[in-house]
Amino acid sequence: MQNYCDIMPHVTGWVYVIDGVQSASSYHTYELALEAARTQLRSHGGYETKIFRRQGLNGNMTLIQSVSAIQPNNSGVVAHR
Repeated sequence: MQNYCDIMPHVTGWVYVIDGVQSASSYHTYELALEAARTQLRSHGGYETKIFRRQGLNGNMTLIQSVSAIQPNNSGVVAHR
C-alpha cells in the first residue's frame, strides 16, 4: 500500500492531506504547505515512506519528486518544479 502526502489548492491557499486527513491550517503558498507537511511527517514519523503529490487545477494528482530529491543534503531547499 502506498502512503500519500498530497498538496492541494484550497479556497484560502494550499493545504496538505496526509493519509486522508487535511491539515488544520491553510498556507498562502504551495511551498509553505509542502514545508509544513514535511515538518509534520518528520515530527510524527513516516516521512521516508510517503509519496508526495500535488493536485493541479484540473484535479489530476502529479508526483512531486522522491523524498531525497525534495531536500538534497538536508539543505532546507525545496525543489518542486
